[in-house]
Amino acid sequence: MFNSLWLLAQQTEPLIRRLDPQTRAKVLAALAGLIILGIAMIALVWLGGRATRRYMGIEPKPRRREPGINPDDWAHKPIVPPLDEASAPESE
Repeated sequence: MFNSLWLLAQQTEPLIRRLDPQTRAKVLAALAGLIILGIAMIALVWLGGRATRRYMGIEPKPRRREPGINPDDWAHKPIVPPLDEASAPESE
């Protein structure tokens, strides 16, 4: 029974092919409209976010990555710096 249903499902054309040309054109136009509407909504949200950031005064992140951390920020520094021999008083 399942084999006959499988074969029957394989032989039938897709729904879009079974529609008459006028209805098929309407369905495809509606799908194209939904796609265009979705892209337009994404673009408007993106532009609205940019305008909101400018209004709030948030600076955009730089596109170039620069290390903002100096390696000395993570190094262990001695509490008392070592005495420099040139600046030490001579006791001769």
